[in-house]
Amino acid sequence: MSDVKEFDIYLRDVANGPGAGAVLCALADIEDGKGREFRYGTDKEPFEFFVYRRGGEIFAYQNACPHMYVPLNLKEGVFTEKSGQYFLCNFHGALFQVEDGLCMAGPCRGRSLQSVAVGLEDGRIIVL
Repeated sequence: MSDVKEFDIYLRDVANGPGAGAVLCALADIEDGKGREFRYGTDKEPFEFFVYRRGGEIFAYQNACPHMYVPLNLKEGVFTEKSGQYFLCNFHGALFQVEDGLCMAGPCRGRSLQSVAVGLEDGRIIVL
């Protein structure tokens, strides 16, 4: 995610979130076609998100289906359906485009996952 979008969530605004420039992990730490989950905030108000890798690109979203705000994944690191083209809400079966988080099918069709502002710098995933 190189371009920050108007609707990005900034982790610096999350309770106990990391500041801009903080390193989340190395790109190499996330297997191509998989995601890695992160959690910030307090136990009472955690903010959970994931970073998904597709080749040299990364996509970051809050780990919450906009239908009922349940986590998308059942297995650690697995966020897509079998073909890898869409994120899958394993609770409702909703399908989301990887590139922009837009729901293409399911109970929240037309709504989007909330993106998280991250970027790549020297092979590392950083907070923007």
